[in-house]
Amino acid sequence: MSQERRHYQRIPMEAALSFQELSFHKGETPAVSSYRDVSIGGLLVDSPRAYPLGTLLKLEIRVPGWGRFQNHFGPAQEADVRPLVALGTVVRVEQLDEGGYELGVKFQNVYPDDLEALMKFVAASAPPSPL
Repeated sequence: MSQERRHYQRIPMEAALSFQELSFHKGETPAVSSYRDVSIGGLLVDSPRAYPLGTLLKLEIRVPGWGRFQNHFGPAQEADVRPLVALGTVVRVEQLDEGGYELGVKFQNVYPDDLEALMKFVAASAPPSPL
């Protein structure tokens, strides 16, 4: 189990996401889950099964409220329903007491405009640092 250090400010959330292992064979049906927190570096995900460290995942992440930070040309109300789509690598796997697993997923590839919007969202949503 890798314990990669977290270098980014994280926003605790409970929101929907689907993820699927990226492979050349026909993969399984995407898992639908929730994530526990999100940062500009990655996220913490509940998973029904373990994935080996280094596994590439295709992520479709629902991030409530991030739409107002996006540069978009469509109607503003559609921005919040569009998921953040990214590739991520499994960097941590931990079995939970109640069953299932917790995965640490590090972003590997995010569309630059989406990453910029996520960075602004995290900065605006983060609780103030204690002095």
